[in-house]
Amino acid sequence: MEQRLKNELSLGQKLVLLLGWLTLMLLAGVAAQYQAKQQQQRQLLEESQRLQRSIQHELDRFRNFPKVLAIQQQLIEPLSLNLSSQRRHALNLYLQQVNQLQGSDVTYLLDTSGTTLASSNWQSARSFVGSSYSYRPYFQTAILGKYGQYFALGSRSGVRGYYFSAPVMLKQRVIGVLVVKVALNIIDKSWRDPNFEYLLTDKHGVVFYASQTHWLYNSIKPLPESLRQQLINSRQYGDNKLPNMAESLHENSINLPDYSGQRIDYNSITRVLPTAGWRLYALSEDRGYSSDIGEALFLSSLFYLGLVLLYLYWRQLQARRQLQTEINQELETRVQLRTAELTSSNRQLQQAIDDYQRTASTLKKTEDELVQAAKLATLGELSAGINHELNQPLTAMQSYAENALRFQEKQQHQQVTNNLQDILKLTLMMSKMIAKFKIFSRKSQGQTSAVSSAVSINAALSILANRIVSNQIKIEFSGQDQQWVKADAIQLEQVLINLINNAIDALENIQQARLGIRQYQEGDWQCIAIWDNGPMLSHEQLKRIFEPFFTTKKQGLGLGMAISKRLIESFDGELSVRNIPGIGPEFVIRLRVQTPPATNQ
Repeated sequence: MEQRLKNELSLGQKLVLLLGWLTLMLLAGVAAQYQAKQQQQRQLLEESQRLQRSIQHELDRFRNFPKVLAIQQQLIEPLSLNLSSQRRHALNLYLQQVNQLQGSDVTYLLDTSGTTLASSNWQSARSFVGSSYSYRPYFQTAILGKYGQYFALGSRSGVRGYYFSAPVMLKQRVIGVLVVKVALNIIDKSWRDPNFEYLLTDKHGVVFYASQTHWLYNSIKPLPESLRQQLINSRQYGDNKLPNMAESLHENSINLPDYSGQRIDYNSITRVLPTAGWRLYALSEDRGYSSDIGEALFLSSLFYLGLVLLYLYWRQLQARRQLQTEINQELETRVQLRTAELTSSNRQLQQAIDDYQRTASTLKKTEDELVQAAKLATLGELSAGINHELNQPLTAMQSYAENALRFQEKQQHQQVTNNLQDILKLTLMMSKMIAKFKIFSRKSQGQTSAVSSAVSINAALSILANRIVSNQIKIEFSGQDQQWVKADAIQLEQVLINLINNAIDALENIQQARLGIRQYQEGDWQCIAIWDNGPMLSHEQLKRIFEPFFTTKKQGLGLGMAISKRLIESFDGELSVRNIPGIGPEFVIRLRVQTPPATNQ
């Protein structure tokens, strides 16, 4: 068998597999590098777009603020008059209030010489009040009656900010300049991804915002010396000398130093902001994508290895199938022999099952016939009472009929009609009376459902009413009235008739005979207790009363109580007996409580 399963690869097949693996590695590496680069570019683009929107939104919030504020009477009036200390204090408070409401960094008012007359930070240690900003371009633009904007480092605070300025006019004449400084903290808050860097430069290439602080106030492209000196003199970027830090700057890449001065190549995406020609550079370190390529090569190798193993498994499977075919041919011969033996055994087993089912069916039929026989035996015991109940209306009907004939001879038609109506009433009464026994005598379907215990009790008492009356028995009810139990209505009625009929037999010759029916509930059980004040049952009677053919009656068959217990247990219930001290025997039926059936409204 081992020889037949041996299926090694040839040298040529091994070389083909190796060549396929090398080809797959090359394709996977190129695809992984391209995919990683595209993914990085998409992420850079998303980050740069989001930061651009945040900056533009922040600046747009304050763009018109100085224009609106510059025409307020609270500013024009102090500039047009002598500015007393009281008016200066009120003006400081006003600028402080509007600055807090707008959320800007500082709001301040300059006179025509560029000196700060009032400022929202008048209480700060770095208050602008009294400082001159005539050298700032935003003042030089606004004093000419134009709106200005400008980015610079604060000369007193050292905090970067964007300045919006507007001229304060009176009769077509500039009498002052209102300036609003925005700190642009939104830039640091908006850049979320630590895997990327960013630069924000002015139109000359000077970095004034960056994710790494050592890049600040350096240029990323060479500045003419005259321009550098002009920027230094304007103190736009404080005392920084604005050296060039980028060795190479291309459309999609830039070379920048790290903290230690080591040069690093970055992939970049550039976006031009509409505000004063700013440029936003989103950067990611050019790592060569070695980790992405390595991961792709590893996964591709696993995939290729899986394919090779699958191929080898297929080859082995083919060999095994050939071997399995030979084994199966041998097994088929054995199976045929064993199948013949099992077929014979199966016939014998099926014959035994059929015999058992026929026996069970016969036993069930015999049991049902025994129950029906017991029911008819009970009716036989009640036949005397039935005859008595039927004889009375029959006798009355005979009298009414004879009288009707006499009235007919005398032409007394109204009397004939009255007698016929009375005969009809008696006929209906007899029909109802016979219907009770007819319902009781029919065979049950043997199916349980929700049955009203009160209806079953009343039906049993109705059938036995003649015996109860003739024996002068007092019926006592106690406990609940209407309850629903799991049972078969006809069979439950048969059990109740049997128990009540036995109690009536026991009460013969008893003075002040009493028969009690008590209903009560114990958890999920509904109990029906039937007791009488007849003779107590002996210990042997209590022990054997439910045994077949055991009876305390002179002419009894001894089947009634055994059948009653069997019927109650078929409902998943219980039937028990005990003696109540000072009263007499009590039989208790325990049945499962059921939900009442739904009724159509």
